[in-house]
Amino acid sequence: MSSTELFLGAGCFLLAPFLFLLCSACLLTFDDILGLFTQRRLEMPNQTTILAQHGLIKADTATWTDWQTIDSHRDKRFSFPLEWKQIQQILTDHPTLRPYLYLSTGLDGLVLLDVETGETANAQPLIFDTLSNKNNTMFQMVEQYIRRWNETTPTKTLIQQGRTDEAKQQIDHATALAPTALMELIYQLVPWKELNDRQYQRMTALNVRKNEEYPSRQFDRHLVKLLQQTKPCIGGEGALEKTFDKPITVYRGEIDKSVHMGLSWTSNLEVAEKFAGRFGRQGTIWKTVLEPEKILAAYADDGEHEVLAIVSENTVNNVREFS
Repeated sequence: MSSTELFLGAGCFLLAPFLFLLCSACLLTFDDILGLFTQRRLEMPNQTTILAQHGLIKADTATWTDWQTIDSHRDKRFSFPLEWKQIQQILTDHPTLRPYLYLSTGLDGLVLLDVETGETANAQPLIFDTLSNKNNTMFQMVEQYIRRWNETTPTKTLIQQGRTDEAKQQIDHATALAPTALMELIYQLVPWKELNDRQYQRMTALNVRKNEEYPSRQFDRHLVKLLQQTKPCIGGEGALEKTFDKPITVYRGEIDKSVHMGLSWTSNLEVAEKFAGRFGRQGTIWKTVLEPEKILAAYADDGEHEVLAIVSENTVNNVREFS
């Protein structure tokens, strides 16, 4: 690889976080990746199943057939070219990566993930490393993550040792750095049962949903139940939520890709109009009035005046439907 090519590769690596946000997650079915699951396993997914749901398979235990399945779900218009032999070369050249390297349906085809802490890292340098005559310059970009992960105490262990503040800092760090397409996964990897702090879980779940482009139906079902069982995170400087003591009018802008009558509404008509016109589409704006007890959560000072609520279609009015 020439110095020019190496420079361009490094430039792509720096731009990767922005490109990653443009690529919506491509979720695989259980059959695609892990074969047939029993109903019980679907109801009580283990870690491997959770990873598979989000399009990830451990690289050092994956087969060529696994890679073919993963690769077939990648968006080839934007994805980096990657072959199975390159993945095997990466594992051979850098064995310290084995606990953390996963095949991914994302743009790069690979992702670095520490399942014990939820922290992620970009794997592009590894791909460029295989093209640079084993220069190792690119590998050094990710080596710092590997060293730190090897020395970091797992979140679950911190909780068991009574170091809950440290555990929460670790969770906050992981969710803040997670790519949009993997935020739900990072949330699922948190040992919530052991942490046993439902209010903190509520806050984390709301932050995850706020930063996702297209929250899954599964996550929204979980979120609704969590919000119904906990209290709003209000009070203090920088409060995440706000509450209402009287009915409010809310709107929802939808296009053909939207979940009809989804959880997200806004008290600002202009915001709804923007959502109804996303991606050059001409959508529909719905309007309804919510009683305070019908509001699941309302974000404070988020710029979109977002309100989460379950709204029945027979209670809404069509404000505007573009032709």
